[in-house]
Parts: sequence; C-alpha cells; structure tokens
Amino acid sequence: MITLKYLKKIALLLMLTIALTACTTTGQAERRSELSKPVLIEHPERFFWEIKGNNGSVYVLGTVHVADKGFYPLEKNVLRAFDKADRLVSEIGGKAELEAFTGMLQTVIMKNINADPKKSLLKVLSEEDIAFLYETIGDDTVHQLALFNPWILNTVLAQLLMNKAGLNAGDGIDMYLMQRAENKKIAALDTAEQQLAVLSYGTFEEQLALLKDSIQALRDIDKSIEEMHRIRDFYLSNNRKELSALLVELLLNVPSSFSEKKAQAYIDTLLTDRNRIWAQKFDEYLREGGNIFVFAGTAHFLGKSSVFEIMRQKNMLE
Repeated sequence: MITLKYLKKIALLLMLTIALTACTTTGQAERRSELSKPVLIEHPERFFWEIKGNNGSVYVLGTVHVADKGFYPLEKNVLRAFDKADRLVSEIGGKAELEAFTGMLQTVIMKNINADPKKSLLKVLSEEDIAFLYETIGDDTVHQLALFNPWILNTVLAQLLMNKAGLNAGDGIDMYLMQRAENKKIAALDTAEQQLAVLSYGTFEEQLALLKDSIQALRDIDKSIEEMHRIRDFYLSNNRKELSALLVELLLNVPSSFSEKKAQAYIDTLLTDRNRIWAQKFDEYLREGGNIFVFAGTAHFLGKSSVFEIMRQKNMLE
C-alpha cells in the first residue's frame, strides 16, 4: 500500500481481501450433480463466489485488508459457509503464521539498513519532500527511517494514509475472520517470502520512485482519501464492474520512470504471478474434495488476470 500510484495499487491489494463462503442463492448452484468441469457461481453477497466441483466447492470471499466498522456485519450466508467449511484458507494463513511473518518482517527490516551514505533518503529526496516528512511524521522518525531502503518508509506512509482515510488493519475482514476461526487451522495461499517480495519490491531506484509517489499522495491528501473511499464504497455496494475498472486504472499508474517492461514486472509481482499459483491451488482443492473457504484480497478475483480467468485459460473451469 503506498502512493497515489503505488498506494493505489498496493492499497488495492492490501485493501481488497479474501473470503470463501457458501451460498446457494442462485439457480446456477443446482446445475447437474455431475460436472465435467467446475463451474464458477457469482453469489449476490459482497464479492462472494463459489467454484462448484464434483466433490465439493471452493467458496471465495474477496476481502479488504484495512476497513472500518461500516463493513460489518458480514452477510449471513458468508458466515455460514465460513463456519461450516471443512478447510479454511487465507493469503498468509492464521494467527500463528501472522505472528511468524511479523517476526520475519522485523528481521528483514534490520537487513535493509542502507550502508551506502550516498543513498540516505536525506540525500536523495528533495528538501521540500524532507520538510514535508518532518512535518508529517516527525524529525526523529524521518531520521531513523532514512537509514533504511525506501520500501520501509513507503509502508509507514501507506499506513498513515489509510489511517487518515479512517481505515485500519484491526477492522480488516481478514483479521475479523482469523478471530472468528478461533483455534481452527487456516492454510496459506502465499509463503511469507512471497508476501515480503510484494512489500519490498524493486531496486533502490524503483523503491525511491514509489516513495516519491507516496509522498505526493500525502500532499494530495483530500484526493487520496477520496480514492480510498471510492474503493470502500464500490466494495460495500458490491459494484464488481466499477471496482474492476478502478483496479485496472490503478495498476496502470506506475511511476513515470518505469519502462513498460518494468511496469509489467511490477504488476506481475504484485498480482499476476501470485494469481497463477493460486489458480493451481484452487484446482488442487477441487480435486481433493470437500468445502473449502478462501478469503483473500478482492483484487485477485477481478479483471483479465484474475485467479478465475487464469483457471479458465488453463481449462480448470467451465
């Protein structure tokens, strides 16, 4: 989550989350008891799908990682599917995996101290940007974070922007469902390494370009908050068409210094490469049978490179 450009993309990924649920509210759910291929069913609940196979279903809930109290309560059919599922799956797993990831992240941060004095953020950012950061997060914080590679300050600024928009991870749907699961095992779609690769993406120069976009997003705070609220409103109104279109728009907003090849590599790391892995995992879940409930970022289930579209391309879905 970071920037009007980086923030628009990562915020979508870190803001648009997961969920698998069970709903049999459409006539499609009653299609043949024997299916040659699994069938994708769009349920009427917010960003809730079902992949119905011969031996069970994968229920998918697209979530937002940072939210507010207005996202609740979740719909009854979603919660019913969650509670009755044979298996639960999220992007990073359950509470134990989240704690392990936090510990790993702390270690990685310490390894990202930049030993090259020429690459201190106090030297590579403009005087105007540094003055703005002093005013926004304080002199001491800027001096501490300037010692690290740019992605770490990016993450801090992204969190700040979300907070200014009234959104936080504690109210995120992922955290809510982790708490609801209590002691149930939650499997992971991503490894901790894949999650870290998203957060720390790019060379120093690429991270710096993304950081500058983050700073600009905070300068344009009213515009940035409006953008976040558009995402929120499209999600709450279950407006899949508009949110999908917005996602495309945001993903195309890479720093101007990025070449077309570099921009595609960035999008692949954030979204497409992970979607390919997830598509394979969904296919495995269907082959194994039972009812699986998956909750993960909504961005992964919208658009031409979504998990569902990749499954269709690979002949895994009807």
